[in-house]
Amino acid sequence: MRFSDKTAVVTGADSGIGRATATRLRAEGATVFAVDLRHTRPWPDPDAGNLHLIELDVADRTAPEQLAARVRTAGRPVDVLANVAGILHIAPFLEVTRADWERVLAVNLTGVFFLSQAVARIMVERRTAGRIVNVSSVHAVVSEPNAAPYTATKGGLEAMTRTMASELARHGITVNCVRPGATRTGMSEPIYTEQIVRSLIAKIPLGKIAPPEWVASAICYLASDESCYTTGACLDVDGGYAMDGSLPGTAYA
Repeated sequence: MRFSDKTAVVTGADSGIGRATATRLRAEGATVFAVDLRHTRPWPDPDAGNLHLIELDVADRTAPEQLAARVRTAGRPVDVLANVAGILHIAPFLEVTRADWERVLAVNLTGVFFLSQAVARIMVERRTAGRIVNVSSVHAVVSEPNAAPYTATKGGLEAMTRTMASELARHGITVNCVRPGATRTGMSEPIYTEQIVRSLIAKIPLGKIAPPEWVASAICYLASDESCYTTGACLDVDGGYAMDGSLPGTAYA
């Protein structure tokens, strides 16, 4: 029950890593504001009093003000913000349109910046030693062909995390990120063909594709007081994918 009497905001909470994170936080005692564009799946114990469903486009310019208003209306501080919402657009670099680029940035980077700003202001106002956790990707450091806007946002997110951590430290707020590798989510499943899965399993040293719950565990660690002396860090949760330089199926003589 690491999050008893704490309040958390989780974006992208309808499915995947966001859903797993919100579920884990609730299970450990948190009151959760679950944010997503739409809520399409039922929640267990929806009337338990520790769940607030918010339908919100994090890319909307008014989203930060809308979210802050909902939280203030509930009369609760915010102890945790988990920025999980994200989108992926697959297209060759030479074919990416400005609209494609701007939509991915609006959700994955701009939305994270301004939602974090709005929540951090509440934390500072209420003198809350808060935790902000951003969700990056192994593709911030390892190329992903045909996903240039996505990789750009994740690289930018990691740089932004460090700057946020530096500025908010004096308020007792930590800012960290997790860097997931191959994870089975609604966003990844369409591209996880049998061939892709075989290749991934051959490349990942631990030989597995993660369920969302494994990434959620890392997010919850960084959101907890157990990580109170960690800020500006990025935690790999990728089965060893990014660090491994071996050649699958071969060995040096």
